[in-house]
Amino acid sequence: MKIAEYFQSEEGLTKLIQDYTEVFTLLDDISKQLLAGIVSTVDEYKLILNQATGAYGTLEPLYSMSIAVKENEELHFYVNMKRELETKGEKVVAASLDKEASASVANIRNVRNVLEGYVSVSEKIIVTAQTQLKQLANDYKYKPGEEK
Repeated sequence: MKIAEYFQSEEGLTKLIQDYTEVFTLLDDISKQLLAGIVSTVDEYKLILNQATGAYGTLEPLYSMSIAVKENEELHFYVNMKRELETKGEKVVAASLDKEASASVANIRNVRNVLEGYVSVSEKIIVTAQTQLKQLANDYKYKPGEEK
């Protein structure tokens, strides 16, 4: 499914979450490993760096699209409702329209928030892995004879 197709319906949003559950689970697993302190070797950090970078590259385009779609759909709803009220000669209350427009994109916002969280997690894992790899390289540089 193309990225834009996920955002064309409620079913598409549900499918997006289903299709990318494996990536979310991968990031959750890496986070648990880091929390438990079981990642310690250069090879382990290289692996999680590659996995987190792959996850970032997979999720970031979806996240960017979710932002654009949410903003566009919310604005579209607001403008249409405002025109409809003005045509009927009814009073337009901006605060009320803002809330209705926001409610109209609740599902997109929820998906966007999930994507935002996992994009952020992948970024943090990348930074952590890079930092640890640099530290391990420095440690090995000054302590020859240790296993890598």
